[in-house]
Amino acid sequence: MSKKVLSALICVLFLSASICGLYAKDLSKKTGVGFNSQLSGLGVDSLSVRYWFSKKMAVEGLLGFSLGDDTIFNVGGKFLTVVKEEKNLNLYGFGIAGIESYNPDLGESDTALTLGGGFGAEFFFSDFPNLGLAAEVGLNFTDINDNSQFGTAAGWLSAVGIRYYL
Repeated sequence: MSKKVLSALICVLFLSASICGLYAKDLSKKTGVGFNSQLSGLGVDSLSVRYWFSKKMAVEGLLGFSLGDDTIFNVGGKFLTVVKEEKNLNLYGFGIAGIESYNPDLGESDTALTLGGGFGAEFFFSDFPNLGLAAEVGLNFTDINDNSQFGTAAGWLSAVGIRYYL
């Protein structure tokens, strides 16, 4: 999907959200299941399970894989804390840690360690109160086979997630 199409889609979502009337939601003792695209540096989305211990604190487990000519596997975790509740969204800070293994068909395997943190926002539509749409930005440090990389975790709005809360 091109960046223009993705940007237009996100703008439409935010505009729709402001028209439909979003509201902040108390997620304490709730579990959200969905996906998050932040952990992988190789473009593999992760399945996500997020559990809110209280109205302000949550943990999230991430697991992603891609099988084929190249095998990619990632696993990680996040700690989240709400820093501000708005009428239409929850703003939160997070810390993330994870590992990613890449095994190309030809060549040697690589394993990367990623540590990072940042801020995110999760939106809830009044018509779909259990559906959360999230966008996150932050900084990551990645170490792969003695090569270190430090930079933004989102690029251009690529750290997004969708969860359904049970």
